[in-house]
Amino acid sequence: MQECAKVVDIPHRFVPSKEQTDLHAEDRVISGDCRRLNHAKILIIKALTK
Repeated sequence: MQECAKVVDIPHRFVPSKEQTDLHAEDRVISGDCRRLNHAKILIIKALTK
């Protein structure tokens, strides 16, 4: 049981479009992976406590 990774930090400078896209994609992967993992843990815990 661990917390999800932090969101991707956006640099305090001009960020070109390609880099914005890459940062957004990385953030979505982190968020999606963590949500799916947490959902799976919830389902397992519910199944084991029945």
